[in-house]
Amino acid sequence: MSSVLRRYLGRELLQYWLVFTLVLWLVLVAARFSLYLGQAAAGRLPADTVLWLLALKSVGFLVFLMPLALFLALLWLLGRLNRDYESLVLQASGVGTAQLYRAIAPPVLLVTLLVALLSAWLVPDTAQQGYQLRARAEQALDIDALVPGRFHTLRNGRWLMLALRAGPEPGLLEQVFIHIDHPGRPQVLVAQQARVEQTGGADRYLVLSNGYRYDGVPGRADYHVLRYREYAVRLQAGPVQGEKKWDAVATGQLWKDAGPAAAAELHTRLSRPVTVVVLALLAIPLARFRPGLSRYYPLWLGILVFTLYFNLLNVGQLWIGQERIPAWLGLWWVHALPLGLLGAATGQWRGRGRRQPAV
Repeated sequence: MSSVLRRYLGRELLQYWLVFTLVLWLVLVAARFSLYLGQAAAGRLPADTVLWLLALKSVGFLVFLMPLALFLALLWLLGRLNRDYESLVLQASGVGTAQLYRAIAPPVLLVTLLVALLSAWLVPDTAQQGYQLRARAEQALDIDALVPGRFHTLRNGRWLMLALRAGPEPGLLEQVFIHIDHPGRPQVLVAQQARVEQTGGADRYLVLSNGYRYDGVPGRADYHVLRYREYAVRLQAGPVQGEKKWDAVATGQLWKDAGPAAAAELHTRLSRPVTVVVLALLAIPLARFRPGLSRYYPLWLGILVFTLYFNLLNVGQLWIGQERIPAWLGLWWVHALPLGLLGAATGQWRGRGRRQPAV
């Protein structure tokens, strides 16, 4: 294959890859943006953190989209060659599967390197920043959300709060209603005034003045009504400490951790650049030389293969975390399965070609 043809195929593949990546990325970003807007409108997320969370989350989308976009771009390119009978010209010129692999090798290696860098360094870092930003936002939400004239849900939806109007001083609310959902024993607090106070540490309290506390279910014998002059309810006890997120752990720490969850995340990161190569190897046999067919022909088959392949990767990651398969095996068996089927199918095609009778 001439260098001109290799550059032509490589350039076309990169252009299609960029278009597919951009379109799919915009779709995911728009879906996530609508989710964050809904959470902000419901009072579960501060509005000023939506764009920052979206920017950090969108980086992680690229690790998933880049292999898929390259796979679809390669299928689209080969489908176009079939539709325009360019594949027939290439076949007549002696260009076979091996020559096509050499032509697409530079773009595939470029995408593989990008996915490896994102998986090992950038995505864990942005995921950690996103979790920290979300934790700080939820910690501050109990204070920032105290806006008069509307209902707010606090403490993961267990509190329903309404303040009718703002007080004469900044940070003071009047005519406050709070419903606290305790399992089996709900609680209602009403107060003439409320304000937020912070202790010397990081604890924040909602201090209610001149009100009542209704404890229990009305009509039961254990129902209590308490009148108070001042009643303090803790909003948030110091910094939010969420559960450990393995996708935000640095890759170097995963190597040192011997636990199954760390091994599952480590093998997932190692498998991401490998998926680029595996999907590129699968794409050319899926869209073999079939002149005159529609360019959409290989796409539906490619989407089916991609879905099965990535579902197997997710199952393998789950099995490693559950210690159902040894950590040393990792996800390599998932990559070997489609390559083995590809090798068997290629050998069968070659055998049929040799057995064709001469006319």
